[in-house]
Amino acid sequence: MIRLVSEETLRRLLSISSEKKLAFLALLYQRMVPELRSFCVAEDRDYSAFQRFQEQLWHQIANRGSSTSWRELRDRMLDATPDSEDFGTPAASSALSAALLAVAITEFIDDREDSHVLDAIGYALESVDAKAIGELEAPVVDLAVDSYVSSHPLVERERRAEESDVIFLTELPEAPWPSSMLSMLHARAVNQSTLLGSE
Repeated sequence: MIRLVSEETLRRLLSISSEKKLAFLALLYQRMVPELRSFCVAEDRDYSAFQRFQEQLWHQIANRGSSTSWRELRDRMLDATPDSEDFGTPAASSALSAALLAVAITEFIDDREDSHVLDAIGYALESVDAKAIGELEAPVVDLAVDSYVSSHPLVERERRAEESDVIFLTELPEAPWPSSMLSMLHARAVNQSTLLGSE
């Protein structure tokens, strides 16, 4: 079975505060959302719910509260989520994973359950898995696929990114964070490589 993070990294992630877990999810979403945005533009699909979500997510992290209902926003995002069966392309699959990550984050905000954090890591894996498998020119047996995907540069890069995020967040003081620290966190998010893009 392919894993994106080690048991030790996962243990550290699940042991940090819910505010830090939310920051981890925001960093992950920032890496994945470009695929969703590009897909919506290419297919002329409504992206506004995801734009609204991203804005409100950073308000939540800054402890400024949210002027929107997470349940209502979640419903809007689900309505706008692409069905990969309707499109059948790797781009649609990546867009779907990013959209489902956004939904999982709203669920985490509601109940703070670690299962949503695990789901989020799974969505990232699904995206890089689909990209890596799409590069294969011929069908191969499952074990060979797992070995290929596990050592793929995108998987390695995302593994390093998640482990680095966990270390970074572990070392942060507990929230609420001052504006200088929030700026540093936001800069980390926007300056990182996208999940499937080149470095």
